[in-house]
Amino acid sequence: MNDTTQSVSITDLAVIKKLIEVACSRGAFQAGEMQAVGSVYDRLSVFLDSVIKQAEQATQQGEQND
Repeated sequence: MNDTTQSVSITDLAVIKKLIEVACSRGAFQAGEMQAVGSVYDRLSVFLDSVIKQAEQATQQGEQND
């Protein structure tokens, strides 16, 4: 058995968010599924926004320390 750990990157999550957007625009989900899809999409968006904000703050702090 392979002992390597699989992980999901922030880039992977951003791609998943884009896939959800494309699937919704193409009508891939039925009406009854939209609430669940939207809920996951909203949580993913909030998480990605938070990570981006943290990265921007870290970059600004690093620039101030230089």
